[in-house]
Amino acid sequence: MLSYQIFFYLTTGLLAANALPQVKLLSKLPKNPIETPAPDVWAWGVHPNGLGYKARNGLSVDQCFKNPNLIDTPACKFPAEVCIEYPEFASRSVCADAIYPKKFCLANLVLLTANGCKQFKTDMCAADVKLAESENCAGAAEDITFLQCVGDAQICRAKICDKRVSNKDFCPPLV
Repeated sequence: MLSYQIFFYLTTGLLAANALPQVKLLSKLPKNPIETPAPDVWAWGVHPNGLGYKARNGLSVDQCFKNPNLIDTPACKFPAEVCIEYPEFASRSVCADAIYPKKFCLANLVLLTANGCKQFKTDMCAADVKLAESENCAGAAEDITFLQCVGDAQICRAKICDKRVSNKDFCPPLV
């Protein structure tokens, strides 16, 4: 009797599983997207009943500028080009994912702690004496080079260069 019950349950389960429609859920980009670059701006999907849908991942740059109260929300993300064009936004959350070129970071030393300028921390610290002596440049002493130190008389005499230039006689004269 037990074997009949097992057979009954297995058969019923297999028939029920095959009777239900198997929906294959896929997300793919349509052949002719509405906007470009579509993969970065839109989320595409296929609904089980055949209807497609689209949803924006956030607001456009233009919408963010028109609604300044939304700029520091997750809905707004600016590309690096916009952050460079409008440096007042470069240190804000709207530009948190932007990676900046070295020239921009050196021209905007206030971005020392910004994610986009972290790779140039040592160069930024070596560009300004007050910055070199700040807490934000504490780890830069490990990476600063001898040539960066002796390239500027004031930086050479700063604490950031103590490890590389222990004898301050190698520093250029102050003028």
